[in-house]
Amino acid sequence: MTVSFTRHGLRHGMRRSWPLAVGSFAYGIGFGAMADQAGLAWSEAVAMSALVYAGAAQIVALGIWSDPIPLLAVWLGVFAVNARYVLLGATLRPWLAGLAAHRSYATLGLISDGTWAMALRERTAGRDDAAFLVGSGLALWVAWVSSTGVGHALGAVVGEPRRLGLDFLLPAFCAVMAVALWRGRRDAAPVLAGAGAAALVAHLAAGPWHVVAGVLAGGAIAAVRAPNGSGTHGA
Repeated sequence: MTVSFTRHGLRHGMRRSWPLAVGSFAYGIGFGAMADQAGLAWSEAVAMSALVYAGAAQIVALGIWSDPIPLLAVWLGVFAVNARYVLLGATLRPWLAGLAAHRSYATLGLISDGTWAMALRERTAGRDDAAFLVGSGLALWVAWVSSTGVGHALGAVVGEPRRLGLDFLLPAFCAVMAVALWRGRRDAAPVLAGAGAAALVAHLAAGPWHVVAGVLAGGAIAAVRAPNGSGTHGA
């Protein structure tokens, strides 16, 4: 199939992705409030969302964040959560391989779980305009970055987070995401492995390493149990 890259595809991707963008905006407000709670400046929180652009990984990073910043723990946690994008990008190779390098790599930089799923549906339907990926990705990126700024500003207005229970926002958000992503009994083993590893390391060692241990243990079990040895979904 011949691959095209047009303005029409760009606009089509933006139009199709607005429901996801609304959800991303709400998610980003929560992240921005948590970033303020964790001690990040407004510019730092917005820069993180603009450059990292990976909600789940950023949530993990906030759970590890402290002063001084444990860089190795942050890097390992973010790498473990975002490793799935290697597989997501590989599934798009038949589509993007025909594009110039600057277009294909820029497109890959805007992929999220939602836009990846939409792109596969487009491809399956026989629509070959790869600019759809850029349009949908840009829409979600703008929503995510702008809502991070709004959420951080709201968190700063509230002041002391404990007054409104915002200190519980991060664990509550992670619990809700775990329920939302639950696919049945096959998810029990990774969840239990991650929780067990995190609890054990928290008991044995100080610092943020329990978060990294939980992510790595849960991710490893999920990878081993994935159908056909691979999986493409994750938190």
